[in-house]
Amino acid sequence: MPAHADLSECPTWVRAHRDTPVDGGTLLYAGAAPGGVVAVPPTPVPTPFQLVGKQLGHFRLLKELGRGGMGTVLLAEHALIQKRVAIKVLHAHLAQDPDLVARFLSEARTLTLVQHENVVTLYDLDTRDGRPYLVMEYLEGQSLASFAQGPLEPALAVDLLTQVCDALGAAHVHGIVHRDLKPANVFLVPGPQGRQRVKLLDFGIAKLLSRPAGQLTTEAGMLLGTPEFMAPEQCGDGAVDARTDIYAAGVMGYFLLTGQVPFAGRTAAEVLIGHLQRTPVPPHQVRPGVPAALSRVLLRALAKRPQDRYASAAELRAALVASLTAVAEPAAPATFTARVRVAGTPHSQELRCEWVGRAGLFLHSDAPPPQLLSDVGLLLRLPGGELACTGQVVRHVTAEQARAWRMAPGFGVQLRDNSPAFQEALVRMKSGARLEPPTPVPVSVSGQEDAVAERSLKGFRSRLSGDHYTALELPRDATHEVVRTAAQKARAALEPLKSRELSMGQRAQLERAEERVAAAFHILGHVERRAEYDASLGNAEGVERCLAAGLTVTALENCRRRFLAANPGRDGRAAVHRLSGDALASVGRLEEALAAYEAAVRVDPLDLEGLKRWRSLRVRLRGNTPAPR
Repeated sequence: MPAHADLSECPTWVRAHRDTPVDGGTLLYAGAAPGGVVAVPPTPVPTPFQLVGKQLGHFRLLKELGRGGMGTVLLAEHALIQKRVAIKVLHAHLAQDPDLVARFLSEARTLTLVQHENVVTLYDLDTRDGRPYLVMEYLEGQSLASFAQGPLEPALAVDLLTQVCDALGAAHVHGIVHRDLKPANVFLVPGPQGRQRVKLLDFGIAKLLSRPAGQLTTEAGMLLGTPEFMAPEQCGDGAVDARTDIYAAGVMGYFLLTGQVPFAGRTAAEVLIGHLQRTPVPPHQVRPGVPAALSRVLLRALAKRPQDRYASAAELRAALVASLTAVAEPAAPATFTARVRVAGTPHSQELRCEWVGRAGLFLHSDAPPPQLLSDVGLLLRLPGGELACTGQVVRHVTAEQARAWRMAPGFGVQLRDNSPAFQEALVRMKSGARLEPPTPVPVSVSGQEDAVAERSLKGFRSRLSGDHYTALELPRDATHEVVRTAAQKARAALEPLKSRELSMGQRAQLERAEERVAAAFHILGHVERRAEYDASLGNAEGVERCLAAGLTVTALENCRRRFLAANPGRDGRAAVHRLSGDALASVGRLEEALAAYEAAVRVDPLDLEGLKRWRSLRVRLRGNTPAPR
């Protein structure tokens, strides 16, 4: 197949980037760089043989479902009985490599060995035009990665994890280690009464423990897996066995319960060093709602030494179930009191209050309430002692409304403090546990504003009313690295202010600035979230930066589906502009064509075809000069 002079002309172009997944995992070589790891970018995938509409055996291929480093997965239907299946076809350029073909076929052998309700079923294996393909059951649902868009309730997380343990146990009994267990390789199929049924996927890098050393498919010094879910022995040169999957299940449980993995970093090397050397923060400290007993189970699964983990998936499963039956902490009292001080008033007042959800309070008061969205200082009188915090007024209940609703008048506040340390302290003190005296937050006794802090906060005030780019003082075509640097710079400017004696108003401004910076980086520091945000702004340059930072074509298409669902009609309007550009380009009116293509990508910035035409003509007219940093 001829190479493309310009990759943007390739209809299946997927940008290679550091730590690119290899068929759902990551291929890493050890010992070649500071930190011990170098990521090897995969070969760009050439234009595939057109599969949709073809016949493979008795099956007609209907549409592409997804594409990985090893092959393309398509929806197919049996020509006679209309049974739907999923067919995985090895990429054409990989079919020329006997070692890769052997690895693809090893996945089929693995699936034939592991027959379990929580493992995807293999129906058949065949070859067409020299390309092997697998016929598997077609699953309708979603991946665990898509399902878990935030922390899950402990009972739901344990239900999913126990099913994963059942699948792993079925594999381990045949001497098979999955070695790439992660949410993307766990599929959820809707079951009865709203229960999710787990199907474990992608045994592409599974290892048979009984395989002789001379038959291993990995080279010496090579690591296979996904860094965030790799056990310490996978990060080094240790032996891999069933306990390697136990560690990955511990990482998955940590992620499901807290919304984050135990070890993260800017590079794969940083993540691997975390697995090898660092101790994870207990899950119940990251998210106070996690039972301490469940937290202990996951920490044992995450032990550095395999012999310190659970010996089997069945043992881990039993421990997970038992952790939910541990004695729960006593509930917080329904009502209590708090000292409340409103900014600008000379005195505080003691008010009776009650919890509304996990982080909301309703304060009983007959006096005129503070202004909506204003901040109030709170000293909560909890069973475990007093806890200082700040709340934002979010609701008023007048005397007339209170009579109609048969409740007391007053106002509702939302607690602004959301750090893990504060949340843990709140949960413990609600239950009556006492804490060591915390380091007091300096507050100006006189109520005077700190001049040094005011100069810093003044600069932030002018930025926080804008979008996320404005909040971090970034151009809309900033690279991923520049985004990270800007967020670090903003945090570094705010951190020293915490130890200064600020007025109550300044303290509230500081908290708002920290939250705004964190929210901006949460969006702009993640390629998929940033791509969807850029689409809402019509920022095609930002989408291009996301592609350069590693956003895959499949992820881009998923982002676009969500964007168009929220903005119907955008694709049609963009198509009109794009067709105008095609017509203008065909008669040589290239500048006008470029303007039409640009109008198309402003309306639908996630359309890959539109982006490629815009970029190609822009390069042709103006040269491929890099965007300013």
